[in-house]
Amino acid sequence: MEVAETEAKAGALEVLAEVAGVLERRGLQEESELPAQILAEFVMDSQKKDRLLCSQLQVVDFLQNFLAQDDTAQGLDPLASEDLSRQKAIAAKEQWKELKATYREHVEAIRSALTQALIQEEEVHRKQTQLQEAFEQLQAKKQIAMEKLRAAQKQWQLQQEKCLQHLVEVSTEGKLLLPEAETQGEAENLPEDKPQQLTQPQEQNTGDTMEKDGGVSFKAASPQPAGDVSLPW
Repeated sequence: MEVAETEAKAGALEVLAEVAGVLERRGLQEESELPAQILAEFVMDSQKKDRLLCSQLQVVDFLQNFLAQDDTAQGLDPLASEDLSRQKAIAAKEQWKELKATYREHVEAIRSALTQALIQEEEVHRKQTQLQEAFEQLQAKKQIAMEKLRAAQKQWQLQQEKCLQHLVEVSTEGKLLLPEAETQGEAENLPEDKPQQLTQPQEQNTGDTMEKDGGVSFKAASPQPAGDVSLPW
């Protein structure tokens, strides 16, 4: 780890030296060609870039020192740390593979469940359509039955009205015929009573005469007493 840090620092210093040499040569050339104001702006810009580069190098140096201190605190040499990092990377890769496999399993399960849900939804939709059609048919039959019921009730009501009207007419005719029948009956009863009254005395007289005739005939039929009347034989 320290060797890597030393190499990084040496590389950074070499880069800085090259940059400084280039800037110096360019500055000398520009000084002979460009005016002083432009040179001053260029120098200020170069200083800003140098400060930015130095700050970045300081950050890199800080990170390297921090990692070196961490490895030293753990009591590991650079090789062991590298092996540990490799093992961690391998473990992370294996874990990632496991997570990916689990993810695929879950995706497949979700797809299967979604397929079944779609099939069930289609079945439910089909049954709903059938129920809707059956309901509409029942509604139509109910409507027809209600119309027939209303027609039957109306017909029955008309028949009842006709029956009532007929009964009223019959009762009215009976009331009109009843006085006529009574008057006819009285007229017929009056002549019939008089002959009966007249015939009753006649019947009594006839009975008396019959009784008288019977007595006479009984007397005539009974033999008369005689003294010495002899029979012819």
